[in-house]
Amino acid sequence: MKTIKVGMATCGVSAGGAKVFKALQDELAARKLDVALKETGCIGMCYHEPLVEVTDGNGTSYFYGNVTVDRVPK
Repeated sequence: MKTIKVGMATCGVSAGGAKVFKALQDELAARKLDVALKETGCIGMCYHEPLVEVTDGNGTSYFYGNVTVDRVPK
């Protein structure tokens, strides 16, 4: 299954991770996509928060840093 994880440790939340998580929830619902959205702890690159990890369902992960609400639809 495709999964999106948002870094929600203190650094992630401080950088806007909660807003990004909510925007992802809204976008997935609007597009009716079957993707699991999850919160995760520290991903380890605080200087790139908010961090988002997308797993394609085949085990390959893609990391996106400095994610903003405006970038979510992309």
